[in-house]
Amino acid sequence: MASKQTTTAAKQDFTHLKTGRINLTILRDYIIQQIKRCSEQFPSEKSNLPKQFTKEKIVILDDDIKNRLGHIQALNEFGANDTRTFKNRQLDTSDYRITLFIVPPKATYMELIANLVKDEVMKIKQQKSKEGLYKQYGIIFVPRISRVCEEILKERGVRGDIIIDELNLDFLPIDTDLLSMESNECFRDLYLNNDVTPIFNLSHGLVTLQQIYGIIPNVFVKGDKAKLCYDNMIRMQSEVPDNERKVPTQIENLVLIDRTTDLITPMMLPATYEALLDEVFGIHFNRIEVPSISFSKNFCEVQKIDIATQEKVTVRLLASDRLFSDTRYSHMLAVGKVLQEGARAQQALREEFDKKFNKPTENIQGQKLSDLRGFVADMTKQNAKTQTLSTHIELAYNIKQESKSTYDLYLSNQLSLLFTSVLQDALRQIDERIAWKDNIFCILRYLAVLTHALSTQLKRKEYDLIKKDIVQTFGLQYLVLIHALEQVGILHVPDIAKSSTTTKTNESFFDRLKREFNLLQDGQIDLYDPQDIFYIYYQYAPLSIRLIEKIVFSSASAVQDSMNILPGTTFIDMQQVPMDLKRARQGSSSSIHSLNRTNKQQVQQQNTESKVTLVVFIGGITYGEIAALRYLADQNHDFIIATTNFINGTNLMKSLLDVPILPS
Repeated sequence: MASKQTTTAAKQDFTHLKTGRINLTILRDYIIQQIKRCSEQFPSEKSNLPKQFTKEKIVILDDDIKNRLGHIQALNEFGANDTRTFKNRQLDTSDYRITLFIVPPKATYMELIANLVKDEVMKIKQQKSKEGLYKQYGIIFVPRISRVCEEILKERGVRGDIIIDELNLDFLPIDTDLLSMESNECFRDLYLNNDVTPIFNLSHGLVTLQQIYGIIPNVFVKGDKAKLCYDNMIRMQSEVPDNERKVPTQIENLVLIDRTTDLITPMMLPATYEALLDEVFGIHFNRIEVPSISFSKNFCEVQKIDIATQEKVTVRLLASDRLFSDTRYSHMLAVGKVLQEGARAQQALREEFDKKFNKPTENIQGQKLSDLRGFVADMTKQNAKTQTLSTHIELAYNIKQESKSTYDLYLSNQLSLLFTSVLQDALRQIDERIAWKDNIFCILRYLAVLTHALSTQLKRKEYDLIKKDIVQTFGLQYLVLIHALEQVGILHVPDIAKSSTTTKTNESFFDRLKREFNLLQDGQIDLYDPQDIFYIYYQYAPLSIRLIEKIVFSSASAVQDSMNILPGTTFIDMQQVPMDLKRARQGSSSSIHSLNRTNKQQVQQQNTESKVTLVVFIGGITYGEIAALRYLADQNHDFIIATTNFINGTNLMKSLLDVPILPS
């Protein structure tokens, strides 16, 4: 349902995290334990509060960290009387006995904190009161302490006044089978700035997961950054005490994939409901923010939405919403059919009710109450999937309007590019889009696919001319973006030396990928009952998912060959698991402590239970790829998806710039 965004989040139910093959509530419990450990360094003494303080504790934190802690309902664990972000600019905390900062290791935050602490400590000294000694300051770094930050605090003369700790807030449970680090700058840091800090954080997160869910025996690594991550993970794991490794193996395979292994898929337009919601509105922590003006007048009246005062409406995309759960991975045409059927069902219910019970009072008095009760019960059951129908109809309508204005033409061009591979047609299409000043990001996404699909045909002078036209039409700032896209490999720059000698008959690398990984379906696809993952991207199968499919379901020799086709490091390894820990997964457990107990009487069902593969995307994953992985899951094999962040073609491009100078 649509709801007005408020500062205080409603109590969230996490029971859905227990329903997957792996109980992710255990991970949340682990995070809560770490937060409590940090909070215990700043114990509350409300019964003995000095007179100079009116309140006990305040927490000031980074806005992004607040969203992450809020997602798992963990903010209250700090026991604060008040919670603020640095955006509030109300940083006077002299009325509080404890001031606690929760921040990433950034120099800008250290300057703000140092100024505040210096000013307040000076006030306390001027008061010449012993009660000032009760005042405490603390900084909790997320995910870890920075030496640079400590040096700044020392230089400003406040290091001795501050207690420092760290909170390794790595993977957060997002869905029953989905984990994210919510590191939205990861791709830019890794592939543009060559900053490997995200690799360190990711490695630590993988070590934590194996402490909770056991050592993963089979490891498949693809990509240079993926290999670096695995090497770091092994090193960190060797430093874990033996008494913290006694957890039965619950996950059979670990697949580490570098985003650069597949840069084509994020540039493609998806066709599934959830993926398009992300394209149009952007999904953050299972929520989207929809402009109020996007909703119909009638919907706003029913939902009590005041367009004049409420700019955006927050819509929660919950697993408990049966309608959303049943349609999130469906093609939009199939979603439209489901919504129509839901509307008809609701209309039929109204008509049936009116027929049976909408009678004059004197005629209905003899009607048995049990009849009415039974009808309402039946109506409730039938209406379970359609209780949020109006919201999803509104969202689907907005997606349709956006598709008409932005995506439809690009989509048809995208498909013709993949199938026909006629360079002159592609160049003419992109020239027209530039001339009409279409959505710049659609143009750049199309150009990205073009440079990969037609790499052997595209000449350097033709490519340079397109760049020139884009800059002249849309502005010089896009030259910065194009250069960044070239650096990370999203735009495949034609080689001048090869352009003069290459013929049109030569097979491009993308042509080979299409053949080896079965990336395209030339023919009719059943969108209502799909038999393969082609439906997710309009007849295109994501390269990354095809690779995972081969790794999980092919023979060992075929796996090695398939992985070697793609650029970057290929590495296959097997981690040693003690014999007493080679056991079946446990049932749902309420805490991590229960998993750490080794009970020899537990029944081993390893041969009968389905296998689980942990797939880790370094640099982000699209919702289309998530839909494809979930399609591949069956009774014999399931996937846990972990990622640094969620991406689509547009937000991936925007993330490559240090400053937000581009229009939405």
